[in-house]
Amino acid sequence: MTDAERLSLYRRFRPQRFADVVGQDLVVATLRRAVAAGKLGHAYLLSGQRGVGKTSVARILARAANCLAPKDGEPCNRCQSCLRILAGQSLDVVEIDGASNRGVDQIRRLREEVAYVPAGSRYKVYIIDEVHMLTGEAFNALLKTLEEPPPHVLFIFATTEPHKVPATVLSRCQAFEFGPIPDEAIARVLAQVAQAEGIALEPGAAELIARRSRGALRDALVVLDQLGHGGAITEARVVELLGLPPLSLVDGFLDALLARNADRALAVVGELAARGRDLALFVEEAAGRARDRIIAGEAALIPVAQRLIELRGELGRAFSRRLHLELAVIAHCGPPAAPPTEPPRPAQDRAASPPAQPDRGEQGGGENLGWEAMLKAVLSERPAVAAFLAPAAATWADGLLTIRLPRDCAYHHEALQDPQVRGYVEAVAHRFFTPLLAVEIVREGEREKPSLEEGARILAEALEGRVLREAGNG
Repeated sequence: MTDAERLSLYRRFRPQRFADVVGQDLVVATLRRAVAAGKLGHAYLLSGQRGVGKTSVARILARAANCLAPKDGEPCNRCQSCLRILAGQSLDVVEIDGASNRGVDQIRRLREEVAYVPAGSRYKVYIIDEVHMLTGEAFNALLKTLEEPPPHVLFIFATTEPHKVPATVLSRCQAFEFGPIPDEAIARVLAQVAQAEGIALEPGAAELIARRSRGALRDALVVLDQLGHGGAITEARVVELLGLPPLSLVDGFLDALLARNADRALAVVGELAARGRDLALFVEEAAGRARDRIIAGEAALIPVAQRLIELRGELGRAFSRRLHLELAVIAHCGPPAAPPTEPPRPAQDRAASPPAQPDRGEQGGGENLGWEAMLKAVLSERPAVAAFLAPAAATWADGLLTIRLPRDCAYHHEALQDPQVRGYVEAVAHRFFTPLLAVEIVREGEREKPSLEEGARILAEALEGRVLREAGNG
């Protein structure tokens, strides 16, 4: 294996000419014209996210500026000057990592060096990567050179955070912003590289890698390199490596949200959670897919996409991403038609459970009909509260409505204890259960039924009274 073959794909297939740069047409066209016309500036600032070609363009510009036989602003890559620069042997092209050489001393040494004429090239080129990492003192020292640069010096700065570069430095540079590379262009390059390397790459897999790379061609090539050693690259392998949801699953989730089908949407969430997938990543993918479908004409997905974008930010702070996502689904779709199944309880627990209460709902269909009607009313008025109540079951006896949540719904229980939320639930309950003296919200495992003494206390508080004890009875 040659040294070139040992290099990673993104290094082997790095652009060598302006025409090879992908997705930055305006930038490269402007720079080519400047080289062809012999009207190069003394300082350039190339900004944009990682992996979009900033350093590659800086190196191409360094060769083009010093090429002995440029054609239409392109370096020939065959002359002595180009070959020395390509081999990293030119003394006139210096690359500096701003993160490692950020101090004022390094910049002062640079100021001393720029006074010397090039060793055999037209320009002495300084490429400073991540220039925003320089200290304030280093920027001040650099500014002196930028104000009155020698005619044989060319500065090319690259940064992912141009807002951190002082305005005094920005004002002395020609600035070019590199945008994210379109997914279609990345997928096309992946297919070309895979063909050149003899890697079997499914079109769907290329599209999936491109979408996940978020506009960074370098990141996409790294994934291709990683998967290329294990045989044919299929969509399933990409999903497994990156933890991405299949497109069919994402579309099914979006369709369920459009149809307000909570059962289908919650089934997707449950499937992903059971497989240990990152739900935040899934929501991110769903928002991106919704965007694609909106552009294709599905305007009904606009509010869904907006909510998914908000939800992605919320999940970063959620203590339980699954619970937070399920509540958001229920708030959007309404309670599921089929309640979640609970694991069977031991016989002794079933024996201790309170017997079913007789039908007493004012609605004429018993407490279940009254509870369902109450949930529908809450859903139309305050969907978030309906999401908290959806997993609960209700029993109503002797004027006491007991709302019982499953054991794993601690978050629901805590939310319903908020005084304002609880007050609202009690007010709505009075509309559907008559006579109603009190509402008790419990979680399974805490207590199934209040004791006689506790029940008396609850009723007394509801009636704004107090419990009296006979003297001598404790």
